[in-house]
Amino acid sequence: MPETTSALLTGQARAWQRILAHPFVARTSAGSLPKATFDRWLTEDHYFVLSFRSFLEALSEVAPDDDARKVLAGGLAALVPELELFKTEAAERGLDLTAEPSLLNLGYSSYLLASVQEGWPVGITVLYAVEKAYYDAWASVRDSTGPDTQYADFIANWSSPEFSAYVDQLGELVDREELTPAMTRAFDRVVRFELAFWDLVHG
Repeated sequence: MPETTSALLTGQARAWQRILAHPFVARTSAGSLPKATFDRWLTEDHYFVLSFRSFLEALSEVAPDDDARKVLAGGLAALVPELELFKTEAAERGLDLTAEPSLLNLGYSSYLLASVQEGWPVGITVLYAVEKAYYDAWASVRDSTGPDTQYADFIANWSSPEFSAYVDQLGELVDREELTPAMTRAFDRVVRFELAFWDLVHG
């Protein structure tokens, strides 16, 4: 089978390093991220996760087989405790999760749903790109911080062995597909959205 994921990641190698070295990621690792910055990320990302759930549901409807649907079902199930984590943390911090999201967040979230209209190969590429970026970023935080960090629950959520295995499963689904210009373009868009999102919340 084609190494589609390898080609996508190789094509974005420099940008991928920018994600991993982003000041938001670096300062979270160092324990020096300001409270207001994390609060801004939490409220923005909560909206994103709600939109992401709708994206996963829509993508499941165009999945090509039961194996693919099973993988996506696992992703949907994982969002339940994830959203509870957001609610618990927001309550402790006195944050309003119904606040209006940024225009960038609205654009990113809208792109997720729009990608499904381009078909399964593009949609699964978008999903893999989002989850791979999150895993790699939070795994880098995990590897450079201690267990007593105030962000331990969030780090564990996106850098766990279970999440790593899920990302690998998504990669296997992408690798079923022959790489197309539309898939390459979709992957590039997610990378640019991810960098812009980190920039937004970091301020």
